Amino acid sequence: MRRLLVLAVALVAFIGVLAPSAMAQAPAPKVTITGFIDEIGTYTKNMSHYDLDYNRSGDTQAYGRTRGRFDIIGEVGKAKAVLGLELDMYYGQTGSNDNNIQGNATSAGFGASGGFDLNTDSRTIFEIKWLYTEFPLPIPLANTVRLGAQPFGTLANDKLAVYANGDFPGVALSLDFTPAARLNLTYVQVEESLTGAKEGFVRGEDWAIIASFGFSPFKGLDIKPMYSFFQAQGPTSGNARQGRGGVDTGTAFTTGFSGGAVGPEESRHTIGIDGRFTAGPFSFQPTVLYQFGHRNATIAQPAGVPAGFTVAPYGAIGSVHKSDISAWLIDLRAGFNVGPLSLGFLGMYTSGNKAQDNPFTGTTRYFQPLDTDTSYLADWGTQIFSLGIDYFNILQPNVGGLNPGVAIGYDKYGRMGGGAKVAYAFTPSFTVGFGSTAFWTAEKTDTDTALIPSAGLLPSFAGGRPDGDARFLGWEQNVSMTYRFAPGLAFDVAGGYLIARPFGADSALSHAVTVGCCNGAIGQTGRGSAKGVDDVIIGTARVRYSF
Repeated sequence: MRRLLVLAVALVAFIGVLAPSAMAQAPAPKVTITGFIDEIGTYTKNMSHYDLDYNRSGDTQAYGRTRGRFDIIGEVGKAKAVLGLELDMYYGQTGSNDNNIQGNATSAGFGASGGFDLNTDSRTIFEIKWLYTEFPLPIPLANTVRLGAQPFGTLANDKLAVYANGDFPGVALSLDFTPAARLNLTYVQVEESLTGAKEGFVRGEDWAIIASFGFSPFKGLDIKPMYSFFQAQGPTSGNARQGRGGVDTGTAFTTGFSGGAVGPEESRHTIGIDGRFTAGPFSFQPTVLYQFGHRNATIAQPAGVPAGFTVAPYGAIGSVHKSDISAWLIDLRAGFNVGPLSLGFLGMYTSGNKAQDNPFTGTTRYFQPLDTDTSYLADWGTQIFSLGIDYFNILQPNVGGLNPGVAIGYDKYGRMGGGAKVAYAFTPSFTVGFGSTAFWTAEKTDTDTALIPSAGLLPSFAGGRPDGDARFLGWEQNVSMTYRFAPGLAFDVAGGYLIARPFGADSALSHAVTVGCCNGAIGQTGRGSAKGVDDVIIGTARVRYSF
């Protein structure tokens, strides 16, 4: 695949050579800087970022932090180069150092690069988000080419984070056949093997392609079908694959990754369509994606698990098995907007596996996005089930397979649910809103499990075959307010309350033990049954200056 990429880049260079000589008379260069700075204050109770124990109602957190995002754009005519920089820092030092490069990443605080200490002199905290070149090819068809580290944007889907979101290194080509018809062709280099494992390089040749075609057959209807293929050799990015159902991403995909072997391989196809239909004040946005393919994985015991939690019942330790992939994601949203009033409705479903399914030899039925950047439903308004105005807080942030913004589903069990929201703009600059959203797992969750950050929920076979115990994940209520009080300045306030067990229902968030979490310890959660999970609270205030 790398040879194809090299040929494509060479072709772009060759076409540029054939461009008219008038290109030599380039317009004057122009440089602009855009971005924003957020100042955030947040209080949480029982969010449990660090101990993953939702039984501890006394787990509270309060902090202030700042985030800066700066995009430096250099333009010459229609060509541009973009450098995106980001900084995320707490008010006050949180760990042994003022950044998470020299010290422990967890002690620096979840999500941040560190914390400003006295005198605020902090080193090595810049994040490079984007570094790409964008230009049109000199052909009759309107087009745009991007090369480098760039955002996915709407290259795959128009709806946020249902398959590919965030940023990637690679090539993107957009061709505009008409103002209402665009073809997007994208190549994503997930990992690079260079000369391979024989030379000591431990990464496989992991890559993806995405093709989407957005068009409007008539006014009010937008349709975008999509196809994507993803291949991984051995271990791969945690954005594209999370540990779920006891399949440890640190051990299940590394066997044989030496002496020239690349390790177990995964081939994943995703097809589907999303769209938007608007008729007056009504809108409907459906998305349906289906995933198929196969993957190989080695039955390997996660490190440090206590007695009773083992993958041995799935097959011989060290043996490699093939699992077929067959998974669905359905996301339906509707809206009604009239004057200052906005209503929204959500229904979603992603398939999952039953508690007793063998994750190594059975069919993998849970949907796996290429990369959501933790942003699934971040545009819906929930502050706990998704990233809210404080985009460091979400359920299970340290366990990708359980993180609803990353995995979309919940471990191997899938997810389903929905809700409604309402917003009213009292003035063009002042809006308030309220929402109510509830979720369940698609298949009943086994709560007699060990939670392992790299493997998800590993069932216990101590009492025989694992069984499903609970579905309910929680019922979240939200309130929000936005006040745009000056040009470029907005004041946002939002709160969320997650009811974990309404009417005494069992909770799918329960598990028996936590293994090797942030402090490396094995800890009993104290949840003897699925009824031991407490409610979660968050409140955030943010001032954003955009320029």
